[in-house]
Amino acid sequence: MTGMHPVGAEAPAAGAEFHFFSGTPESLAPRLFALPHHVVERTLWALLLQDPEGAHVQVQERAEPGAAMGRVHAWEGTDLGILPAHLMTLLPTASYQSVRSALFAHGTYTDLGAVPCPPTPRGAFGHPLKLRTAGTRVRAYVLAL
Repeated sequence: MTGMHPVGAEAPAAGAEFHFFSGTPESLAPRLFALPHHVVERTLWALLLQDPEGAHVQVQERAEPGAAMGRVHAWEGTDLGILPAHLMTLLPTASYQSVRSALFAHGTYTDLGAVPCPPTPRGAFGHPLKLRTAGTRVRAYVLAL
């Protein structure tokens, strides 16, 4: 995990978005891909996935708003636990840094390096979603700060 924090990190994350979807990977894909492009243009976005086989969190964060590259972190585990509910309780009054800290406090993340930021939700969410088993019930949460 890096110590990145964009300008205004202590300001409330009032513009934050949190989306929730449930269904099979096949039914979730069109709904996730239809999210507005500004979701993945934000400084930080996170995709949280939970199904009977386990949980996955993928986070991409730009060093500063509008940067073309972003660092990607991933977490794998058995259960998201209270993470989605905890993030919801923090929004919209908590600061960017508080929400970010809560997200990364969930466990040990693997730093996947800096990559070009995807221009679309399909580019951001497609790979993690296709790794879920077809036909299983999945809960998907998208956080954008």
